[in-house]
Amino acid sequence: MTKNLVYSNTGLSSRQIGLTAEYLQTIQHKKVEVKVVMCNGVLENCYFNPLHNSIACASCQSRSHQLLKEIGISKKDILSFKEYDFEFELPFFNSLEELLDFKFEGINIGRGVASSIISYYRDYHVTSRKYGDIIELECKKSINVLYNFKEIIDKEKPAKVVLFNGRFSEIYPLLEYCRSIDLDFVSLESGAKGTYEIFENSLPHSIKYRHRSMMELWNDKSIENSKITIANEWYKKKRYRDDSIEISFTKNQELNALPLNFDSTKNNVLILNSSEDEMKVIEEFHTDLFNTQNEAIEKIVSQFENNSETQFYLRVHPNLGKVDNVQMKEIEQMNFKNLTIIGPNEPIDTYAIMMACDKTIVFGSTSGIEATYWGKASILLGKSFYYYMEDTCYKPISYEELFKLITTENLPPKSKEACLPYGYYFSTYGIKTKYFEYKGLNNSTFKGKRIKKWYPSTFLYAVRYLFQSRKWAKAYRAALGKRLRLTDLFRYKI
Repeated sequence: MTKNLVYSNTGLSSRQIGLTAEYLQTIQHKKVEVKVVMCNGVLENCYFNPLHNSIACASCQSRSHQLLKEIGISKKDILSFKEYDFEFELPFFNSLEELLDFKFEGINIGRGVASSIISYYRDYHVTSRKYGDIIELECKKSINVLYNFKEIIDKEKPAKVVLFNGRFSEIYPLLEYCRSIDLDFVSLESGAKGTYEIFENSLPHSIKYRHRSMMELWNDKSIENSKITIANEWYKKKRYRDDSIEISFTKNQELNALPLNFDSTKNNVLILNSSEDEMKVIEEFHTDLFNTQNEAIEKIVSQFENNSETQFYLRVHPNLGKVDNVQMKEIEQMNFKNLTIIGPNEPIDTYAIMMACDKTIVFGSTSGIEATYWGKASILLGKSFYYYMEDTCYKPISYEELFKLITTENLPPKSKEACLPYGYYFSTYGIKTKYFEYKGLNNSTFKGKRIKKWYPSTFLYAVRYLFQSRKWAKAYRAALGKRLRLTDLFRYKI
């Protein structure tokens, strides 16, 4: 019987703990021996509880143990972290790149640390000067994870390690350690509605892995009859603001609204940016063409500043609507006469301006392949999950090539048919759940029972963790730069 070591650290997310439980239940039916590892409140913080709120820790533990009980995981099969006392000298990181390369005992921990900090602050200028305290906290946490799993793996000798997502500081060191010793690992991630995905020895963010999965699904002969219809429906739902498949960022935009100064006689180019934070640290998303999207936008627009026939429209992604970070501040400071900036909360219809413009430039968002599907020339500057799909968009490898595409009159769109595998994949990808049903944050169920916010055991865990308030205060000060107050205890929302 093979042994799986499952890292369960998602108790505060009803979706992720539910999908983890789904996977555990499934492999148990396959007679796989399971050992579950939990942090037991030892870590300084985590993605779901960045301030180490003690009530949140208690809720995470009680939720997780309740679901493990439902699955039939016995207490002897639940392993807990222990806190390692160690000293290490942390270097001064002058740039994000230096942090990304940081290793401890040969294992990269800097990439996971950077990912957590960028996701929390929505800021990709991560240096010791700006984030020294939180970098130190995250590095210490990563080392604790590494030491714990080195010991646990050495003792348990699992055939496979299972984790969720994988890019954050409390998970990434484990993933890197597995790679270093050639131990198989699985990354779980939510899929299309009512499904989850399994990534063998890969992060869910891998472009190559996604592309391979996408094409395998599309070429599956058993679904030949319906896939084209489903793919077409996906693109229609996206355009016409149907959020049944995913969150619609255009739902609150005014239908068919264009900028007041729009001149259809010009060579109009739409630029659709993305938030930099989520994929900033993922190696496969790196491009040699630019360091940041704003850098590329300024270079493009300035090249045509004296060309009165070319007008650029920058549609700032709605995901940046409530963000006050470096990316947004740089955009606000852009001042080019040939650039119209459409703010993230402005009611301008993204699809209307996409159809009105001659060309669309994207940095990786889904809008790039959507533009092609709707018969518009689309230029992809960054990386995306459709990067390796042939004939879906133009992919210039230099600015010279890009400038030529911008000035080409009547630039033909790429193939609509080539876009269909992408639409089909994002409509149907993943494994259907049998035991878990996601119905929102507080109404989801596992085996028909609601996953509650609070269980009777929550109080017992809370009493225990309140005696660890030192960690809470330390995380609070590192993350927010101020002292913890008693009233903050009651401000946490799950």
